Amino acid sequence: MTTSEPVVADPSTFEAVGKGLTVYESDELVVGRAKWLETPEDVISFVESGEDVSDVIVVARGGTTTFLTMALNAGVRGVITLQGAPESHLGIVSREFGIPCIMSVAFERGVRTDRGETIPADGVRLRMDISSRPDGIVSVEPGAPVDDSPLDADTDGGMTPEQLAQIQALLANYQGEVPPGVEGDAIMRERLGSNVLDLDDPAYDRELSIDETNDVLRYLAWNEWDALAARATEGESGLIPRQEYEAMGIMDSWFHHPVWLKAIQDRVGPEGMTEIAARAKHEIGTKINLLHIWACASAPSFGRGIALELNLHDFNYRTSVLPEAMSSVRRMYKGIWGGGPMFSSMRDYRAPILDSSWIDRFTADRIEITGDAERSTFQRFNGALELLGFLVHFDNRLGLGDSGPYPTEDGGFVLVRDLFINEPAYEWSSTTEGLPYAVTIAMFFDADSGLKVRVQDLSTMFSDPANYLPYVKGVAVYARDKWDTPMSDLKALSLADLEDLRARGEASSEALYRHIASMSQEEKVMAGAVVYASGFVLPFARAAGMVDELVAEHGFMSVHPAAAASYETIISGVASEMIPRLFLTGTWANEVPPNSGDTVAGQEYEFEVLQAVRVRGFATAEQVAASTGLHTSVIGQRLAEAAEAGFVKELTGRIAGARLTPSGRARLVLLTEQEVGPAQEAGLAGAYEAFLVPNREFKSLTSQWQADKDRAAVLHGLERIHGDVTRILSDAAAAAPRFGVYQGRFDDALDRFRDGDETALAKPMAESYHDIWMELHEDLLATLGRQRGEHDE
Repeated sequence: MTTSEPVVADPSTFEAVGKGLTVYESDELVVGRAKWLETPEDVISFVESGEDVSDVIVVARGGTTTFLTMALNAGVRGVITLQGAPESHLGIVSREFGIPCIMSVAFERGVRTDRGETIPADGVRLRMDISSRPDGIVSVEPGAPVDDSPLDADTDGGMTPEQLAQIQALLANYQGEVPPGVEGDAIMRERLGSNVLDLDDPAYDRELSIDETNDVLRYLAWNEWDALAARATEGESGLIPRQEYEAMGIMDSWFHHPVWLKAIQDRVGPEGMTEIAARAKHEIGTKINLLHIWACASAPSFGRGIALELNLHDFNYRTSVLPEAMSSVRRMYKGIWGGGPMFSSMRDYRAPILDSSWIDRFTADRIEITGDAERSTFQRFNGALELLGFLVHFDNRLGLGDSGPYPTEDGGFVLVRDLFINEPAYEWSSTTEGLPYAVTIAMFFDADSGLKVRVQDLSTMFSDPANYLPYVKGVAVYARDKWDTPMSDLKALSLADLEDLRARGEASSEALYRHIASMSQEEKVMAGAVVYASGFVLPFARAAGMVDELVAEHGFMSVHPAAAASYETIISGVASEMIPRLFLTGTWANEVPPNSGDTVAGQEYEFEVLQAVRVRGFATAEQVAASTGLHTSVIGQRLAEAAEAGFVKELTGRIAGARLTPSGRARLVLLTEQEVGPAQEAGLAGAYEAFLVPNREFKSLTSQWQADKDRAAVLHGLERIHGDVTRILSDAAAAAPRFGVYQGRFDDALDRFRDGDETALAKPMAESYHDIWMELHEDLLATLGRQRGEHDE
């Protein structure tokens, strides 16, 4: 290893050490000192250090936005990442701030991180050349420290050249053959077998057929690739486990969205779905926008693809719900567009949603941007609040909604942006208390700007040149205090108002950043999953007045148990491999088969065997036989099949038995849903409530036995409790016959205790009365999908 002290050098003498992707072009050479930020604690310490950060170029691993929130608000000189692409969220926000950024930089020399990545040493002066796209060049001052020691053999060497070439091919063209943009749109439209994407179809309100649904899915697979392929390589976040919660949330969308959409349409009717979406024409600061409708179309099928990847169910499970859900979504597209093609990618990436009267209102409230002071005020406001919107929504686009361009009478155009900065549906809204629900920015551009813009179906605008900010000539800005504030009560903001709101927004960003940083990984993943799946449907549920009803009856604002049970699998590295692969290849869009199965196709007694393993935690075939009454040969066969499918992990040797894997728990959730209908659930719920009374008595009895060993007194109490549990089991078995097996087991344990076998009362792992009691308790909870609470103690 060779090192030398860094020296102050003329930037013209800097040596190129890395190349990456320029987010936006500028002729200015950006010079600053390097600072590596790896954890949220690093970011917080960096900002709190009190040092001037305006000449610091921060270096981070991933290309996600929220990790660098506090650094971006602090006004760093530049950003360099080891992963990511200009279309990623960090690329979008760095553009809004006007902070130079180069992403996916591969450094040829420097020092090493703990993972073996090569980066510049802290304090070394760097130069960023962002004068062209796509390539940006990073150079370093002469004499910068270099670690040329051999890499640790355990260090991940990254992808092979062959793998990199394959990724590049998938990034360049969908499935390696269909290009992005208008050319790709034309090819995908030619492959359609129906007019399903034509909202001018006189029969647009019909229920879609399977073939029509598959036409939508085929186009959506390309459309999603077109919008997100570059972002699929953004890498990891040091703050929020994005790909993990995306996998969880998208899978939740498969299990939940069709149910929620059906409930909403049942309430408002098919025409009501169209009328709800049509609000987007007449309101600003609303989440009824292209992104949320698009997500309702794509997320359930993508989630189905994830469930199939995890082998949770067979190919035709519940697929009848997809044409029904897609029909509802198509009605919403009719409302937002009025007619014409269904996606903005079919409209030359133009999305002028708002009624033309809004342009008159924006024009009347226009603030001219004529000098550096006004531009700086607007730019900092736009960047800070866009960043806050991303942070509130756990680093995803639900906090942002762009539409336009809208032509103006002078030949120019307007772009309209909604930023959602205070979402009361989320518990962390305490950190944004006092801020408006949304702000809307109308940006005016002159006819001779030469700026080319495109608005994707994800309600996100991109421009050529990428940095559109110098071309903004005026703005009109509004605050919407609540999600349902009438348009007549909107507040038009002045430049002074922008300064004040920006400062308050930055303070909220810091508070929210600290709040998220303090959360556990599981809390972050589950919270992000709710933001994703429930957040997609939230504006339509609000418009229908059904949020509370969906929460109470259909699991709204929570993660479906089958998705939640997959948590350990998702965070094990599956999400980081699976999500980009499915995005890039479009293989998430599995076609809807001709026949749908309403139940999970499983083997006979699969549920009983998996439930016994679940309840016991770890069990041999003989123990499962005791719990189920099944023959060990049947149990052995079911366990072997479950092990091959990845549902159980079998151990052999001195400690032998089987335990459920996370996928097995998710599989069992689905099996339980079909085994336990409303009538069975009601019967078992009654049995469970009745069980809680003798449960407390039995615990007191076992404590009494341990204290005084008064066999006669304990036997008297046990026989009385046995009578109670016999009646409870009779009710439980009437709802679900398998609970009848417990009666014989309890009878046997009681007989053994009567006959003098003291271990039959409470000895662990001895088929004692206590063992069986605990198993019954857990079985009731697991079958009902309940968590153990204070009343269970």
